[in-house]
Amino acid sequence: MFDYLNLLSEKLGRVALFLSIFLGLILIPLTLFGIRKIFGTYKYLMVAFTSLGVVLAATETLFHVNLHLYNNGMIYFTLTPILENLEVMAVILSVYAGLYATTISLLAVQFLYRYWALFTLRLLKYFKNWKLIIWVFYCSFFGGLLSSCVFFLLKKDSVSEEYFQGEMMLRYNVSITEIPVLIILPFDSNGKVRWVDLMYIVMLSCIMGSQYLVMTYCGWMMHSRMELKLEHFSAALKHHHRQLFRTLVLQITTPTIFLFTPLIIVSYLPLAQLEISFPVRWVFCAISFYPVMDSIIVLVVVSEYRFAVQSREFKNPKKSEHCFRIMEKIPGEYKRIAYFRDCIMRQ
Repeated sequence: MFDYLNLLSEKLGRVALFLSIFLGLILIPLTLFGIRKIFGTYKYLMVAFTSLGVVLAATETLFHVNLHLYNNGMIYFTLTPILENLEVMAVILSVYAGLYATTISLLAVQFLYRYWALFTLRLLKYFKNWKLIIWVFYCSFFGGLLSSCVFFLLKKDSVSEEYFQGEMMLRYNVSITEIPVLIILPFDSNGKVRWVDLMYIVMLSCIMGSQYLVMTYCGWMMHSRMELKLEHFSAALKHHHRQLFRTLVLQITTPTIFLFTPLIIVSYLPLAQLEISFPVRWVFCAISFYPVMDSIIVLVVVSEYRFAVQSREFKNPKKSEHCFRIMEKIPGEYKRIAYFRDCIMRQ
């Protein structure tokens, strides 16, 4: 059964990589060259996020990243190390964790940009020119923080090595000393607390929780404040907002299902001290599938929002084209966004 589950997870990981590349090759050119209403910094945020998703899925597939739950702990490893140096392979496993944190941080930045673009245009100056370094540092900080926590806090010691040695030999027919491993063991065999491992769980919770808080706050505020703003607008514009809200719900629900919930569940299960033995590589498959789902949302759901705007163009193409022509001549990204938004609403 274990071999079957691992093989299935491996196949799903390859499917996720293929779909990420395929959809990325569609989404990135469309974002850069085909869609006029997406412009400025947000265009490059979308491209960066799609590209990072491909890198994340490729890393998982190339290095066969694996995860196994066993009673009080969880072991993070690869059975097919590409490099002979186990320490270097442990670093690569840590980098994969850092890529995950960078991905969710960049997702939070996208939500923040959209919120400011709707309600606080003056703050978009922090997304212009050299100030983009702020957001590069923001994403890199959380990525580097989680990567460091995984590498330094989850290093195996004599206790964790002894705890998992028999389980790895039984389930995977491999000695724990022969493969790169990182181990979460919050309680030893006697039930004694291991504070370093608990510290890792706390750090992971803080990193994930902070990014999820930014996303949910921005999503909720975009919905609630837009409701107030549209009170005096037409029924058609209110319908347009309901489409936007459905998109926001999907773009918050999808990462909740694919990015946050699986990792939270498996990270907290060792705290319950259950008698279990189960491979959970599917967690990485879920993470790899998130960029796929996000691309589908952008290409399908958001395109319907775009068609709602374009339907105005079909009714009055000269006015919409007029909006685009004037917008492109306005200096300053946030001024262009403000003009385009108001011009479309007036049509």
